[in-house]
Amino acid sequence: MPAPSADRDGRETPTEILSLGIGGMSCNNCAAGITRRVEALEGVAEARVSYALEDARIRFDPARANPETIRATIVEAGFTVLSPDKKDTASAQDISSGAEEQTLQARRRMMWIGVAASALIMVLGMGLPRLGLTFPGRIETIAALSALVLVYVGRDFFVGAVRAARNRTTNMDTLVSLGASVAFLYSLGVLILDLDRTRFPVYFESAAMIVTLVMVGKVLEARGKHEASGAVRALLSQQPEHARVERADGAIVECSIDAVVVGDRVHVRPAERIPVDGRIERGETHLDESMLTGESRAVRKRAGDAVHAGTLNQEGAFVFIAHAVGDATVLADIARLVREAQASHAPIQSAVDRIAERFVPAMIVSACVVGVAWWGFGAARFIPTLDATAAGLLFAASTLLISCPCAMGLATPLALVAGTGVGAQRGLLIKSAAALEAMGGLDTVILDKTGTLTLGRPKVLAATVLPAFTRSDVLAAVAAAERESEHPLAPALIGYAETQLDGETVVARDVFAAAGSGLTATVDGNKVLLGSRRFLEGAGIDLTALGEAARQAEGQGASSVFVALNESAAAHFAIGDAPDPSARAALDRLRALGLDIVMLTGDERANAEAIATSLGLPSDSVIAQVLPGEKADYVAARRDRGECVAMVGDGLNDAPALALADVGIAIGSGTDVALEAADVVLVTEDLGAVADAVVLSRRTLRTIHQNLFWAFGYNVAAIPLAAGMLVPVFGASMRLSPGIAAGAMALSSLFVVTNSARLRRFDPTR
Repeated sequence: MPAPSADRDGRETPTEILSLGIGGMSCNNCAAGITRRVEALEGVAEARVSYALEDARIRFDPARANPETIRATIVEAGFTVLSPDKKDTASAQDISSGAEEQTLQARRRMMWIGVAASALIMVLGMGLPRLGLTFPGRIETIAALSALVLVYVGRDFFVGAVRAARNRTTNMDTLVSLGASVAFLYSLGVLILDLDRTRFPVYFESAAMIVTLVMVGKVLEARGKHEASGAVRALLSQQPEHARVERADGAIVECSIDAVVVGDRVHVRPAERIPVDGRIERGETHLDESMLTGESRAVRKRAGDAVHAGTLNQEGAFVFIAHAVGDATVLADIARLVREAQASHAPIQSAVDRIAERFVPAMIVSACVVGVAWWGFGAARFIPTLDATAAGLLFAASTLLISCPCAMGLATPLALVAGTGVGAQRGLLIKSAAALEAMGGLDTVILDKTGTLTLGRPKVLAATVLPAFTRSDVLAAVAAAERESEHPLAPALIGYAETQLDGETVVARDVFAAAGSGLTATVDGNKVLLGSRRFLEGAGIDLTALGEAARQAEGQGASSVFVALNESAAAHFAIGDAPDPSARAALDRLRALGLDIVMLTGDERANAEAIATSLGLPSDSVIAQVLPGEKADYVAARRDRGECVAMVGDGLNDAPALALADVGIAIGSGTDVALEAADVVLVTEDLGAVADAVVLSRRTLRTIHQNLFWAFGYNVAAIPLAAGMLVPVFGASMRLSPGIAAGAMALSSLFVVTNSARLRRFDPTR
C-alpha cells in the first residue's frame, strides 16, 4: 500500500517511490537541474537525485503522475534512464551497479586512447623539436591527433555542455568544452592563417591534454563512486541464488530464491548461506551473522530461533520455515535503508550545492574578464613576446579549466556514501545523511533503561499476595490483563503466572492501557488495575499494605508492579532485570568522547539508581518515573537549551522521544514503532555500537571537511595562478598553460576520491 505523504499544498496523499539509474550527469549541477524539472511535474512530491550514486528516488502520487512521464522528462533534459520499472531497491541497486560498471569501462577505454594520443602529440610537438628533428606536416599531424582526442575522448563533455545550454544552465562540461574548444579553435586558426608561431603559439597539445586529463579525473571519480557504494552490493551478494525446499510429497528440490514462498520448509546444510528469513523448525547450529550485525562471534541457533537471509551456517544441518522472502527480508530492508541514506542530502551538502550551482557561471564571467584584461593591456606590459589575443585566450582557458567544480561536487556525497556503507557492514543502519551529520555534533546521549541499558529480559523475583485474595485468582487476572499489553515487563508477569497456574486461562475484556504507567481490565467480572505506584494511587488505591514488599524490591534494584482487584490493593510483584554486559564499557566510551550521559526511565527512582550505580552512572544522571510524553518533553527541554541530543531506546514508549531527538537511535531488537521512529538502527544488541556510530559520524564529517577544504582551497589558490595574477610579480615563467590547469583539476578530484575511500577502512577503536 502506498505510503501517505503531504503534497505541496499540505494535503496528505498516498505516494509511491520510483527508483531510477541516471546516466550522463557530469557534476552536481546536472543533478540539481534534473531535480528541478522532475519536482515541477504535477503529482511529484519529492525527487532525490544523486550525482555520486548516479540515481534518483522520486516520490509521486500515482493518481496524478506516472513513471513514464517522469522518465520522459529526464530524457527530454538530455539524460539517460538506466533502469526499467523496478520498485525494489535490490533490483535498482543491481541495475545501477551494472550501469556504473559499463560507464567505468567505457571511460577507461577513452582514457587510454586519450593518453596514447596525447603522449604522441607531446612527442611530436615538444620532444622532436628539442632533438632538432622535424618533418613536413608535423603540425598538421598534431592537429589531427588533437581533433581525434576532442571528438572521441571528449565527446561526452561536449554533449553535456550542449545539454546544459538547452536546459539554460551550466555544469562542469561547460567549463571543459569551452576551455578545450578555445585552445583548439585558436590553434586551428593560427595553422590555417599560417601566422607567426613565435608570437602566436599553438596549443593543440593543451587542447588534447585538457580532455585527456579531465577524463582521467572522471575515471577516478567513477572508480571512487563505484567503490564507495560497494557496501550495499557486498551485502546483497551474501544472499544465495538458490534454496533447497521441501515439497508436499517430502521431496527436496533446489529452486531459485524467487520461487520460495512464505511457509515453505527450507533445508540448510553446513557451510551454506541462508536464502530467506525464517524460524528454525528442527535442528541446531551456530550461525555467522557478522554480515548483518558486525559481530564476529557465531550465534547459537535452535528450534524457534529466527534466521536471516545471507547469514552463514557454520556447522549443523537444520530446517526452517520461511517467514519473509524477496523485499521483505531483513537483508533487503537493510539494503533499502542504506540506499535511501546514501541518496539523501546532508545539510552541509545543500549549502555546497547552492555554491556550486552559482560557481560555474561566475567562473565563466571571470574567465571572460581575465581574457579581456590580458588582451587589452596585460600582454603588452608583461609578456611582450606573446600576441595579445593569444595571451587573452591562454589565461581565459586556464581559468575555465582550473575552476571545474568536480572535487567540490564530490566532496560531501562520496564521504557520505562511504560512511553509511561501512556503517551498514558493522550493523549500524543510518537512515539519512542528515542523521549522520547530526551525530557528529552530539552533546548529550539519553538512554532508556529497560531493554537498552539492561538485557530487557526481566523476571519476577518476588510475588506478594494479600491474605484477602486467592493467589490463583490474582495470577489468572494478571496473566489475562498482561496478554493484551505491550509493556516490556508483561512477558515476565505472564511467564511467572503461567508457571504457577494449572487451570484454563481466562480472557480479559475492556482493556485500556495508560502508556508507560499501567492498565485497567475486566476479568471474570472483576475490575483489575495493574501498574506503577503512581498509576494505582492516582486511581485512589491505598497501597499501604504492600509498602514493605515495595521497599524490599527497591532495595534489590527491582521494579514494582502493583495489582488491585475491585478497587482494593491485592498484590505486589518485584521484577528484576540485569544490566547489559556491554553497557558499562559503552557508557565509558561515550563519556570519553565528551558526551553527557542521561538515563531516562519510567521506573521507580530507587530501582533506576541501583542499575545506574552498577553501570557507573552518578545519581544526578538518572531521570526516573517519567511517562512516554514526559520523555519527549525532557528531550525537547534539552534541545531548547541548545544541546544536540540523541535518544537511545527500544520500546513503544520510547517512540515519541526517538522521533523528537536530533538523532533517534533504536536497538535492533526493539519494537517496529521504535525502529520506524529512529534515525539510526543498531542491528546488533551490543550497546557499544552507539559509540561506534558517533565515532563513524565524526570521522565522516572530518573527511567531508578535509574534502571541502581541499576543493575550495584548491580553487582559491589555483584560480589566481591560472588567471596570471603572479606574472606581473614573478614574470612570464609563472603563466599556467591550459593543459597544466586540467592536470591540477584532475589531481584535486583524485584527492577527494582517495580521502573518502579511507573511510572504508574504518576502525572505531583507532
